[in-house]
Amino acid sequence: GDDRIWVYDIDAGMIEVLYDFATSDNPILSGVDNITVTDQGDVLVAEDGGDMQVVVILPDGQLKPLLQIVGQDESEVAGIAFSPDGRHLYFTSDRGGQRLNGGYTGLGLGITYELTLPPGL
Repeated sequence: GDDRIWVYDIDAGMIEVLYDFATSDNPILSGVDNITVTDQGDVLVAEDGGDMQVVVILPDGQLKPLLQIVGQDESEVAGIAFSPDGRHLYFTSDRGGQRLNGGYTGLGLGITYELTLPPGL
């Protein structure tokens, strides 16, 4: 609830802040919630509210927006997972609304999305 991402180094027994909305040069993450770390060390962060984005924090500390869910403001992004081959990214809009006239409306039972990543990414 503090718009920060904390890192715990088990070997060193140290805790540090990886991201802080209040002090970041690129404050694009708010309502930080679900976190998934890739084999390459990229940290994928899903917002609980905010702009309904998944943002990647690269090993060098850069923040890169990966995706944004639009029109489901009463929901949250969660459940980031990869297929075993790493080519498909899955995530949910936990309370995503029902599809109506090309858009989403109201609260629903949730929606699962699949994003196919290009080779070599």
